[in-house]
Amino acid sequence: MLCKKKNNRIEGVPVYCKKSSLHLSGRNNKIIFGKNCNIVNCRIKLYGNSTLVLGDDCYFENTLIMLRDSEARFGNNTEASKVTVTSTGNSLLDLGAGSVICGEFDMRNQGIIRAKRLWTTWGPHIAANHGLIEFGDGGTADSIIYNSDFHPMYDLEGNLQNENQDVIIGNNVWIGRKCFIFKGARLGDGSIISSGTYTGKEIPPHSLVAGNPGRIVRRDVVWAVKDKPELKELFPLSADDEDGMRAFYERAYEVTPTIKHRKGCRLLNRLRVFWALFSAK
Repeated sequence: MLCKKKNNRIEGVPVYCKKSSLHLSGRNNKIIFGKNCNIVNCRIKLYGNSTLVLGDDCYFENTLIMLRDSEARFGNNTEASKVTVTSTGNSLLDLGAGSVICGEFDMRNQGIIRAKRLWTTWGPHIAANHGLIEFGDGGTADSIIYNSDFHPMYDLEGNLQNENQDVIIGNNVWIGRKCFIFKGARLGDGSIISSGTYTGKEIPPHSLVAGNPGRIVRRDVVWAVKDKPELKELFPLSADDEDGMRAFYERAYEVTPTIKHRKGCRLLNRLRVFWALFSAK
């Protein structure tokens, strides 16, 4: 559906929409719902020049999304519960298919948070300001991940002393509870960041890091979501054998969706979408 007056557009209709609201303000907003989307107790607010894309079979519950001059994209089969997304200033959130998320995502001033696939637990706070935070296929608990100090600091000559630095997190990285990942961090594939660790450094692949400041306490380690007897068949492993490592993590690292999708009255859902589109301020 298109409102030509303000060039606001909504494509698709959620198959289940309960206790949720869509609010469009300003011009050039777009919402795209994929097939079989469920939204339950959600608040979606676009304040101009913003785009929200929910892929096929997404399930969003108890979630708040607020975009201003920004874009948020969620891949197919994304599950979101107790999520807050706030984005301003030509910023981007782009999460790949199969992500399972909770927590806070904050993008400002061309900030980008991007993930091949992301799973989170206990509600982390991930914030990007004029730069990039990038995940491979990995996850984090209730940690803080920043690429910026969010306030500039100058010397007495007026030279900026704390420039933003991108954060790059590789595939199959396990970030434990209460960690703080600073700007400039580079976490190699398969690395493990122990609970309570503070780091903004480059961590080699398959390393165990702990402490404040974080230091490498063990090398050449791998991890699995669950202890499976069949994993023993894949050992021994070599850090230099990329194919062997890939085969291990394909079986060791699984995030299984747990929420069952529902269907509601399609006519009522279409009326909700129609009302949101043509009541835009």
